[in-house]
Amino acid sequence: TDNDFALARYDADGTLDITFGSGGKTTTNFGPGGDMGLALVVLDSGKILVSGTAYNGTDHDFALARYDADGTLDATFGSGGKTTTDFGYGDDGSYALAVLEGGKVLASGYASNPIDNDFALVRYNSDGTLDTSFGSGGKTTTDFGFGDDRVQAMAVLDSGKILVSGYAFNGTDFDFALARYDS
Repeated sequence: TDNDFALARYDADGTLDITFGSGGKTTTNFGPGGDMGLALVVLDSGKILVSGTAYNGTDHDFALARYDADGTLDATFGSGGKTTTDFGYGDDGSYALAVLEGGKVLASGYASNPIDNDFALVRYNSDGTLDTSFGSGGKTTTDFGFGDDRVQAMAVLDSGKILVSGYAFNGTDFDFALARYDS
């Protein structure tokens, strides 16, 4: 009746790897509506981290799920392998994901403000809880000033600074947009 995070793992010949999930596939439901995984990172441990958006019954939130290498949810992350973050005004979602030294997780995308969407970043501790030493309570947003702004890609630089790219509305149409943040 709705969308869920979905993962499939394939063998080198393109057939489903039946040792992963159920017959090579796994899905994760976050709640009462549509959920969508939009970014994926495979950790050195073999665990799989996915970020995206999940419906909370009213609007969408940042959503992360961490899986063991066999496709089962990692119960040591968040609540039963899942965590969500609401910015408070409307739809939020993550399009980019990075794992930092020490296991902290950085997710970026967009967050609604009362009028439109802004660049948004969230940093989590390795267990899926918000890293409150980052931004304001673990979250930060950037408004380019004219309308919808969204992060589409992210890189963590050797200096620890965070570079994000995406688009920002200039009042007439959309421009390529970059922002750089301190760690």
